[in-house]
Amino acid sequence: MTAAKVKIIFHIGQHKTGSKALQSFLYLHSAALAQRGILYPVDQTVHQKVRAYQISHYRLFALLRHEALQACGQANAARHYWREQRAICRPYDCSRAMFDAIENERRRIGADTIIVSAEDLFDMQTAHQIDLNMDCLAAGVKILSELARAFQYQPVVVTYVRRQDHLLGAHYVQYVKGSRDPTIEFKTFARTFAPRLDTYRLLACWSTEFGADAMVVRPYERAAMPTGIVADFFECALQQAIPSDWMAPAPEREAVNTTPGRDQVELIRHLHRRRGSGWPLLRRAQILDTTTALNWGVTTKHGSTIAAWLSPAQRRQLLLDHTEGNARIAQHYLPKTKTPLFSEPPPHDDASWQPYSGLSAQDTAAIIRQVRRQLFCGGSIKWIAAGALFFLSVAILMGILV
Repeated sequence: MTAAKVKIIFHIGQHKTGSKALQSFLYLHSAALAQRGILYPVDQTVHQKVRAYQISHYRLFALLRHEALQACGQANAARHYWREQRAICRPYDCSRAMFDAIENERRRIGADTIIVSAEDLFDMQTAHQIDLNMDCLAAGVKILSELARAFQYQPVVVTYVRRQDHLLGAHYVQYVKGSRDPTIEFKTFARTFAPRLDTYRLLACWSTEFGADAMVVRPYERAAMPTGIVADFFECALQQAIPSDWMAPAPEREAVNTTPGRDQVELIRHLHRRRGSGWPLLRRAQILDTTTALNWGVTTKHGSTIAAWLSPAQRRQLLLDHTEGNARIAQHYLPKTKTPLFSEPPPHDDASWQPYSGLSAQDTAAIIRQVRRQLFCGGSIKWIAAGALFFLSVAILMGILV
């Protein structure tokens, strides 16, 4: 009698679909999962400066991207990328070495299921990149599928896909929050980012290598997953409920991933454009910290969703452009539901929508006052910083930034 194959579940994102919440939960309960025969391979002995790298399998993505760039003949890009990522990937120097370590751990605990989670795998790009390298994606997925076959794993590819207008807005805000140069304006970003909104084409890369039967595609919207991504993943990927005594992880800044409003996004862009002339006195993280405070009781004036950037008519056109692709996703990956991929109706409130009027000195000063209040809660150094912000406020009110 042939032994059952070990199942390996690749949770590949997309970006901006609650991946950090899922990873935080799996990381917190990795020991309890192991007792149930499920390995979520996290190395507690390796410290990562970025919390997301510690709780996810970002290292596998980085190793695969490096190898994929080499496979595509992009040697210079591969060398440059490896110089940046080598330290993060230690102790592994290739994806095979990481799989060897995972398999050794699986055998040690006797697990029959492995979960690997990294949202960057979806299109082999981070959330802080704009363009899409389809050759790199295809090569990376091929390497991963070959590894699954080499270890005789039974692969399952789980992905949560977000409606294109919401995905575009969330990605732009994330880019401004974390990229090295967040000065790019929305229209340029949307034009360059457009290929990454072609969800059907990206899923086809995975389906070609792993087969449609191995794909579990879930729409990322409340109607499809009313209890959240963690419960949905347990039900759809693991075919079990979350034990009632498993607690949710404590909120973390990275896991919560608060979304700044458009005014805060614009202020970050303004300050970074002027950093060469002595600006900014205000750091990006300090502006983002105000988001949490604002979300505790004050609604940002211009919002933080895609409605802050695109009109209802523009959003309807964007969705129309992807109607055929979304229908194919539903047909190929959700045939039993007989429903459209996304159930949320497109926006139709054209009359009530107002275009963004620009970052005013008054709104900028309000954000800075919030930062100052937070700094006043600190020690003497923070008091000095708060004092410096007073002069920044005056400069803004005089029209230097607007």
